[in-house]
Order: sequence, then C-alpha cells, then structure tokens
Amino acid sequence: MNKKVFLIIIIVIFTFIMTGCWNSRELNTLGIATAIGIDWVGGQILATVEIINPRPVKGMSEAKPGDLVRYVQGSGDTIFEAMRNVALKFDRKVFVSQNKIFIFGEEFAKRNLIDYFDVLQRDHEFRETAYILIAKGKRATDVMGIYAGIEEIPGLYIEDVVENKKINPKTVDINISEYIKYYYDSGRQPVLGVIDRKEKSSINKINGSENKKEYELITEGCSIFNREKLVGYLDGKETRALNFVRNEIEGGVIEFPTPLNKADDYSTPTPSAESSLDIGPKISSGKSIFEITRSKTKNDLEIKNGKLMLKTKVKMRGMTGEVVGDVDISKQEAIKLMEESCSRQIKEEIENTIKKVQKDNKVDIFGYGNIVHRKYPKEWRSMKDEWDTIFSQAHVEVEVETHIIRTGLVNTPTNKVKGE
Repeated sequence: MNKKVFLIIIIVIFTFIMTGCWNSRELNTLGIATAIGIDWVGGQILATVEIINPRPVKGMSEAKPGDLVRYVQGSGDTIFEAMRNVALKFDRKVFVSQNKIFIFGEEFAKRNLIDYFDVLQRDHEFRETAYILIAKGKRATDVMGIYAGIEEIPGLYIEDVVENKKINPKTVDINISEYIKYYYDSGRQPVLGVIDRKEKSSINKINGSENKKEYELITEGCSIFNREKLVGYLDGKETRALNFVRNEIEGGVIEFPTPLNKADDYSTPTPSAESSLDIGPKISSGKSIFEITRSKTKNDLEIKNGKLMLKTKVKMRGMTGEVVGDVDISKQEAIKLMEESCSRQIKEEIENTIKKVQKDNKVDIFGYGNIVHRKYPKEWRSMKDEWDTIFSQAHVEVEVETHIIRTGLVNTPTNKVKGE
C-alpha cells in the first residue's frame, strides 16, 4: 500500500476517534450540583439541589457563605421527574456528575428505597461514588445549607466529614454502588450513614447574646436496613463495634477504664488515691485512651447439633494516647492491665451490639451469612431464605486482643505528686 494512502487512512480514523468536544456544554449553561436531598412530601418526591454559584462574588473576603451556593427544588413522582422539574424554576440545567452527597429524609427511607434507585444506576451522569446519608428523624431539607466547617460549600463539607471515618470509626461511609452490592447480598443486609442537626453552643450564646440559633452537623452512628426499608439505628459506639466485626477499622481511639491494682511497685500512689486497696485488680475512676494503628478481625461460625455459634476475634495494635489514673505504664505488668481493660471494653461493645441487632432489628448487618455460604454451601441453600431469623437466635462468642506498642513521651501520669 502506498505510504501516502496509508497516512490518509490513519488521519481519517483519528479524525473520528479523537473528537472529544462533540457533546461539550458551556459552563455558563450548567448548574453544578454538590449535594442532593430527597424527601417524601405530600405524596410526592421533593428533590432539593445544592448548586455552586459560579459567579465571582465582589469582595470575597466579605462574602457570606450563602453567596457561594444556591438551593433549588422540584417535585415529581420519581427522582428523575423531580430533578427535571427543577428546570421549571431554575435558569440552568442541573449537572449532577460532580454531586458528592445524597441525603434521604427519614420518611422517604422508610419506603421502598431500592425502587427509586434505578435512575441513580441507569443515568450516566449520576456518580455511583456519591455517599448516601439518612437524615435521622428529619427531612433532608433540615440538614442542608448548614455552614459548620472550614469548607464553605456545605456539600463538600459533608463529604469531608464522612471521609473522617478513617480516624473515627463511629460512622460509616457507604456510596451508591456499595449500597446496591449489599442489597443483593443475601448474606448481609445494608447499612447507611446518618446525618443529624444539633444546636451548637456559640461564644455569643455563652456571653448572653440573643442571636438566632446556630446548628452543626454530626454523622455519628448509622442506619439499619432490611433490604430496602429503614428499620433502625446504631449509635456511635455501636457503629464502631459494627466496623470492628466487618474488619473496617482504619484508625480511631478507644476510651476504657484505667486499671488500678494494689499499691505495689508498679502503681503510682497519689494523695487522692484510696488509703487501703483490696488485693487484686480494680478499676480507677479515670479513663484512658488507646489509639488504634492497626486492627484485624477474623469471623467464623460453627453449627453443632443444629445450633449456630457466631465467632469473632479482634486483634488490635496501637499506643496509649492519654492516661487518667494512678498507673505507671513504664512497668510491663501495668501495660498488661491496660491491654486487658481495653480488650474488655471492645468485647462488651461488640457483644452488646450484636445482641441488640439480633433482638431489635433481626437482620444480619455483620456478614455472618456470607461465612455460612462459604463454609456450609449445602446447608445455606435451605437457610438463606430464613437467614435473618436464624441469625437472630444464634449464640455469640467474641475474643479481643490488644497490644500496646508505644506509650508516648511520658511513663507516669501527670497527676503524680512531685516527690511521691
């Protein structure tokens, strides 16, 4: 083939495959969404969209946070219709490809949630990496538009708070694709993050000013679903226990009772300590902090004589972050007492959380069903349709090991009296 003809063919081919602007849209025709709230109001879906204001604000240093975003609403029988009806009152097309957060009001979440998720998967503009939150006891509109952080765009602020799970596991960070995956998982029921609005104590209020109420947002805890319907909530510590069982702990701190043994060579007495102590380990009135650097959980189960035993073993490594009480952690015996006290704290939290979910919600949000599926595939065929009922009657066995690998810059508590 002639080289010139070959070159022409290549140029023609690249003319088609390198055309990247055929569906381009000008920025000044779009309303870029960063958060979307969905509520059930008056028998219809109400969509509330947070849109970035692209126009530069004069005197940005004096601009109010509300100048940076706009909120628009639309109603309809479906999410798609409600979003499109926004165009009837807003002068730009809502662009959802940059949306970071979906907030569902509690009333909406109690309905058949999955029925309304079709558009979130089908429409190419919706991001499956957007986080989902349930407005606990409220509508989505109640928690939108609150400025409580350094980030001035509320939707981006909420995204940053959700991603703080890596340093505080009292929350969950579930996005659209993960919820869909858990929904179709017969061995584990879905959970979603929560968001709540609380009145904040401002400096002005402390000083007696009569300013209007100010609020802050909190994402502590999680919501429990029975497939598509909201059935309950877990608080912060219970959510941390859930993350331990699901092996989703990346970091965080644990508050546990400071151990106090008899006044021997590895306890540090102070004037506030009791004058006489019984023989054997005790718990002081103080609390200590263990900072997690690594955590590993192994789940298992056994079926014996028709009875199901759930087994969870947690191993943690970390350092002491704070010690309040009379204990000399320069001694190995004291370190061991600290480790045992921390292990007991997490063991109780995990056991109590599993038993609560078994009793109150009767759904397996921990994933034990997947273990049955892998370990007992034949039995699973007859169990899967009734698994949540079987799970709610199972026995629980939890084991926790804590290893303190560093104690910080000091070995004695700061309340030790000089010269004692």
